[in-house]
Amino acid sequence: MHSRHLRLDLSLLLVAAAIAAACGSTTITPAPTLQPSANPTASASPTGVASPASSVTPGATPNSSANQATYAQIESQVEELRQLMPKSPVTPTLLDEQGVRDWMTRAIENGVDKTAMAAQSRLFAHLGLLPTGASLEQLELDLNSGQAIGFYDPDTKQLYLLSQSGTIGPEQQLTFSHEFTHALQDQNFGLDKLAIDTVDQGDRDLARTALPEGDATLSMTQWATAHMSVADLLSVSLSAGSGAQNDQLNNAPAILREDLMFPYLDGLDFIQGVYSRGGWAAVDKLYAKPPSSTSQILHPDLYTKGIEPVVVALQVVPAPAGTGWRLSMQDTMGELQLRVWLEGEHPTAAQKKAAAAAASMWAGDRIGLYEGPSGAWAVVLRTQWRSTAGRTAFAAAATQTLDGLSSPSVVCGDAVHADIIIGSDWTVLGAFATCKPGE
Repeated sequence: MHSRHLRLDLSLLLVAAAIAAACGSTTITPAPTLQPSANPTASASPTGVASPASSVTPGATPNSSANQATYAQIESQVEELRQLMPKSPVTPTLLDEQGVRDWMTRAIENGVDKTAMAAQSRLFAHLGLLPTGASLEQLELDLNSGQAIGFYDPDTKQLYLLSQSGTIGPEQQLTFSHEFTHALQDQNFGLDKLAIDTVDQGDRDLARTALPEGDATLSMTQWATAHMSVADLLSVSLSAGSGAQNDQLNNAPAILREDLMFPYLDGLDFIQGVYSRGGWAAVDKLYAKPPSSTSQILHPDLYTKGIEPVVVALQVVPAPAGTGWRLSMQDTMGELQLRVWLEGEHPTAAQKKAAAAAASMWAGDRIGLYEGPSGAWAVVLRTQWRSTAGRTAFAAAATQTLDGLSSPSVVCGDAVHADIIIGSDWTVLGAFATCKPGE
């Protein structure tokens, strides 16, 4: 479920730093810095005063004629690089930090399934991915609003940039090249067709989000290489590598941090591979058949070979559990989230490598949170693997992770299936488990 309930594009400063570093590793012909976007006195303008295009957006700043000229220049450059033409104009709205948070707060109020998010919070807490009692909704709002420097909303077709001063500096220019690419994607392919807000398809949603994000990040990289000066790239890199945003990201729960970064970093790797073989025309074709699992993003040959995830079904509430039980939520974890679960918080390089290997033969899964009388609960994770060796590796790693939890648990299954059951107590575990501990 996670952040697809608030499916916005979030351009992270961390990603901007990575792109700046990547651009810096190539031979760059220093390009003229784009014309300053505003008079220095513009920063003194009240941020609550908005242009007609954004008059209903609190915290918005009017776009000056210089800003508009900067946007037009970048649009023309991105259109040429990305080889897509717009079908309608897009007028950016500048927001300050409070404006970004207010916008996201309203989006959550209007579009998030709070019951589902609360159930997801409890599930992640039972798995050890969140502290007990933590609110996934609040954690995501804090992280997303703290990390966003720009986003494109495919529902309203609006594009937003973070600018405390109302000026368009190197960071806003780089971000705009990314967000404008999203507008081009939406107008040419229809981002809504990706269906990335399905209630119980979290892994597929994350994989499909990696398509437009990887695409826009590659487009941004090409634009930065061609049109930003070394000084501007350095400025972006320095602003991205320090400060409260970086601390916030590093201190966020691993499941939120990795979910947030995956579409940009792993999505970029996936898109670069496709682009290297067939250019932008090959990338465009992906929108007609988007990836369906994070495994396909992490292992592009699975996508190329058409290896789709296996559909795994959960059991109904078993009779031994008694009356009063319900399946509160179900979803698919996928290879990425299972890998994060095996890694734990702040893993070492060796732990990350081991977890990646243990999850690499993922074929499919389904996880459910069952809740019953008097606060009783059970988590059932059913997984399928592409080989017996893959199942064995995952089961061994999962057993170590389960040993770190306070609740009773067991790993069951057969040669290619691993069923993980966690219960609020031993009686609940016995009612839901398909095997006995020690079998």
